[in-house]
Amino acid sequence: MADRIGVGIVGSGYIAQTHLDSLRLLPNCEVVATADVDKGRGEAFASGNGVPKFHLGHEALVKDPAVDAVVIGVPNCFHYRIVMDALEADKHVICEKPLALSLEEGEAMVRTAEEKGLVLGYAEELCYVPKFIRAREMVNSGGIGKPYLVRQCEKHAGPYSPWFWKEEEAGGGILMDMGCHAISCIHWVLGKPRVKSVYAHMGTYLHGEITKEEDHVIILMEFEDGTLGQAEASWALKGGMDSTLEVFGTEGVVYADLLKGMGLKAFSENGFPGSFETDKGWTWPDYEALWNNGYPQENRNFIECMRSGETPEQSGRDGLDIIEIIVAAYHSAGIGQKVLLPFKPRGVKVPVRLWQQPRPELGAGPIP
Repeated sequence: MADRIGVGIVGSGYIAQTHLDSLRLLPNCEVVATADVDKGRGEAFASGNGVPKFHLGHEALVKDPAVDAVVIGVPNCFHYRIVMDALEADKHVICEKPLALSLEEGEAMVRTAEEKGLVLGYAEELCYVPKFIRAREMVNSGGIGKPYLVRQCEKHAGPYSPWFWKEEEAGGGILMDMGCHAISCIHWVLGKPRVKSVYAHMGTYLHGEITKEEDHVIILMEFEDGTLGQAEASWALKGGMDSTLEVFGTEGVVYADLLKGMGLKAFSENGFPGSFETDKGWTWPDYEALWNNGYPQENRNFIECMRSGETPEQSGRDGLDIIEIIVAAYHSAGIGQKVLLPFKPRGVKVPVRLWQQPRPELGAGPIP
């Protein structure tokens, strides 16, 4: 592969902008093209960011000889088709979370990438957050003894784009949006052990007038060594956003707060025009948001693995593991029981339906 990797970005929204800005901080890659199904929006995104080429639709982008790797930042329901088209065109892929809507889709993505020797990076930025990396290092040092409980929590008042509310496009609510972050982070902190069981409770507490999806979820995971993981995610938090990691051990504890330890805080009765700090009252401005949230670091890891042939810290196979836990969590919330893993039901195309329309016939035990 050439010294400099040409990257194409599919999508023109918030996360596409985040990846573009992050990739431009790296020395060994260049964003050479973007794609969107909306011509006006896509052209405005490309020209506004000085990207040389715009393609109408991802099909043209994955065939572009200048593109070596494809970043996918579009609604969840489109991940599978775009990932598969990119892999079939022999392009490496960075796919936003969740990897796919179904186990079958995720399995096909991983199998194709491995057969072709291509990188399929699972964009899970919490595992690249400096604070969380340091917390993991402290845990691994033995300083808190043996961990017995890891908690990760992400909450705010709701998503930034309407498609998140549509179960056919998103696959589910807060669990598909930010619950996957919490699950991935806990799994990673503990060294990615096997999950034995999943128990979940979820509900729609704040947004019932506009969606049937869950807007708050709590998941309890039991790992093979008996350690517990508690993942909590919410679209029902008023007054800002929280993202925290807590690790409890037999000889100590580690707390990490992603958003409220910047050494900078401000108060405004009306908010701060022209900035992200639009909330009234107290805010904790993030003065180095990209790096503090791990986006350049995850992209650097993916790009380096494309050059070296190594497996990323967060790979497609990791993303597939998270899909299984998500499906088990929806099923658990639907039947009100703990679900044992492995749990790989076939034909579940919209995971949230396992909660909305419980299927007790699937049982609570392993499905081969």
